Amino acid sequence: MSATNRILVVDDEIVIRELMTGILSDEGFVVESASNGSAALQLLREKDDFVVLFTDIMMPEMNGIELIREAAKIVPSLVPIVMTGYATMETAREAVQAGAYDYILKPFNLSEIKMAVSNALERFRIMNENARLLELTGLFEISEAIASIREEKKLLDFVLEAALDRVSARRGSLMITDGDGKKFEIASSIGLPTEHPLHPGDIDNSISGIVAKDAKPLLVQNISDHPKMAGLTLNLPVQSFISVPLECKGPLYGTTGIFSSSARRVLAVLNVTEKTSGGPFTDSDLKALSIIANQAAAALENVRLIQDIEEGQREIIFRLGEIVETRSRETGNHVKRVAEYTKVLARHIGLPRPEVEMLGLASPLHDVGKVGILDAILNKPGKLTDEEFEIIKTHTTVGYDMLKVAKGPVLQVAALIAYEHHEKFNGRGYPRGLKGKDIHIYGRITGIADVFDALGVKRVYKEAWGLDRILDLFREERGEHFDPELTDIFFDQLDEILEIRDTFPET
Repeated sequence: MSATNRILVVDDEIVIRELMTGILSDEGFVVESASNGSAALQLLREKDDFVVLFTDIMMPEMNGIELIREAAKIVPSLVPIVMTGYATMETAREAVQAGAYDYILKPFNLSEIKMAVSNALERFRIMNENARLLELTGLFEISEAIASIREEKKLLDFVLEAALDRVSARRGSLMITDGDGKKFEIASSIGLPTEHPLHPGDIDNSISGIVAKDAKPLLVQNISDHPKMAGLTLNLPVQSFISVPLECKGPLYGTTGIFSSSARRVLAVLNVTEKTSGGPFTDSDLKALSIIANQAAAALENVRLIQDIEEGQREIIFRLGEIVETRSRETGNHVKRVAEYTKVLARHIGLPRPEVEMLGLASPLHDVGKVGILDAILNKPGKLTDEEFEIIKTHTTVGYDMLKVAKGPVLQVAALIAYEHHEKFNGRGYPRGLKGKDIHIYGRITGIADVFDALGVKRVYKEAWGLDRILDLFREERGEHFDPELTDIFFDQLDEILEIRDTFPET
């Protein structure tokens, strides 16, 4: 093993450093270690031949995620691997966004360490090859753009457009599998004739299928030299083409690929044809597309990972909201309706789409503080005494105190909503008596959504109100309890709001 395969191990526990150094040295690697992030960064500045970085997440002064970010500024080609005693959705997401390639769990498994290093070295090799070409061809700008996209459809469309532009081709497609893994679907296409059927193709009877099964790129300079492939071109005027797999290697988070194994997973196939010059594609074109495909595969996997994490967060938050409502003898559909109502109001008052989605995700926790209220008060079948109502009011501060210490934007928004959704526009709400636009827009929106839904359903302490009575109250309380602008939007979008109420009825 050459010194160019130098590995850096960073952990504040000497036992871990010595264990990792021993394991990796026995495998023939040159290993150095550091007890903290600052020492590690100094080593990276002194020696630029480190290939792999193993770092713990939880360390004093500088944690592992911060170290990964700073290390990338010094050695951009460094492949970071996280070592952790526990893996949560939040830490996984932060590590991926910071640039971590893989992670291993403590206590260590020897085979997992070997696999992680093997994959990291392979990634380093590919990255080095890519970097050399990027310096000559300007592909670095494409890679940066790919890495910045967080929506799968936009990512695939951009990748295809960039690929065609880079190799000067007129037609192309990106193929992914459908749910059963037996047929291809065209996820993105450019230049296909209007009469060309965009139906799924059989994996076993297509050029993309050949490339996916072999997990190797294919360059055909003259189709006449490959008569068996001529019948697989779907009657397109193909003479020369390139097909490249988008593949990720190593253990990954829950990705469904075309063909899977412990070492490789093909996510999609990129196809380009019909060079504008009329000539054949070249090896240089193939290398350029392989680089784009490599970057696209990593970005696609990250997008899907983040989507999985966010979906998991969404499910946990909804379930927690449902538990709170069930405890107060309300149905889980209350939190679903409130979430959808908040999105309608947020969208029409002009909040950006990410904020709209964030609000819809966080608002189900508006009453989470009710977990701190006694059942005898929470479910009292009648009017509360003044003392009991003061206790009920504390659910806003209890909810805020529970959530304010949580990390992540969703739970921070949820904390704010729990705190302010009972404030009133005229300043007579609780817990702080905020007035007007001193109440955060999220609190004002959720307050309207919560009151509208709560009035319309039967509870142990009251009967359900009719719609006309509810609407009369909203008209009376415009500018008093409720933000007048949001109240106007509520009435303007009433049909959509009532449709949501019908979609998630009381059971």
